[in-house]
Amino acid sequence: MRTDDLIAQLASRLEPVRNNAVTRLLLGATLVGVAGSALVMLTMLGPRHHLDAAMVHFGVWAKLTYTFVIAAFGFWLVERAGRPGAEMTRPALLLALPLLAIVLLAALQMSAPGADIPKLILGHSSRVCAFNVLIVALPTLAATFWALPRLAPTRLTLAGAGAGLFAGAAGAFVYCFHCSEEAAPFIALWYTLGIGLTAALGALLGRHFLRW
Repeated sequence: MRTDDLIAQLASRLEPVRNNAVTRLLLGATLVGVAGSALVMLTMLGPRHHLDAAMVHFGVWAKLTYTFVIAAFGFWLVERAGRPGAEMTRPALLLALPLLAIVLLAALQMSAPGADIPKLILGHSSRVCAFNVLIVALPTLAATFWALPRLAPTRLTLAGAGAGLFAGAAGAFVYCFHCSEEAAPFIALWYTLGIGLTAALGALLGRHFLRW
């Protein structure tokens, strides 16, 4: 068989890929992963006491917004990482926006007259916050790692870091419903550290588990 005939025969068997197939796959994995993260939070930590009353507090919405926006940009980064040669600079740069916002809010709170800076930074759970975020994020990280090799990532360490960033932020979002800390300096330091640790774990595992 001539090469041209072989190529034509192989091409005749190709089926068109559904629109938004990458996004659909990642969204499906995200739903499963976040459900797993929620289950970990509920069974290992439990929801915050009087959560319904706390939902009117500015600090609760600040940390929910912060973690959600990072998760959204992280999802975009993962989606780009699953496409060979796709540009990843824009979502990576946009991550600076929520970071800048939470740092500015933290600076405002710490500069207020009479501010108790150690309490604003350390709260009452600084020893466990970042670790808890990492633990809660693990199911979402696992689900994202399941989905990525079914795409076509070529920069495995970077793809793993993006998956970890997304999973860490999603885990931090879920963790918000357990954690009673509301000070922006605490969120800026410890929540960000938990997200960063998950991103580092993703980068470390990416080269080994994202091959396709």
